[in-house]
Amino acid sequence: MGKNKVYRKQLEGQRQALAEHLTKIAEEQEKTADLQDQGLIAHWEKTVANCRQQIAKLERRLKS
Repeated sequence: MGKNKVYRKQLEGQRQALAEHLTKIAEEQEKTADLQDQGLIAHWEKTVANCRQQIAKLERRLKS
């Protein structure tokens, strides 16, 4: 498999993970304030930031 094909597969996986985590955050934030798990939301926000960094990195690799 060529490098670009591997990068595209990784990019698709990261985009999927990003979408899943954003959905989880939205579902948790829909709950009332006293039922929200802020620690869980913070964890997912860190994961979302990491996914976005990986997506940017993979997109740069594909452009070169």
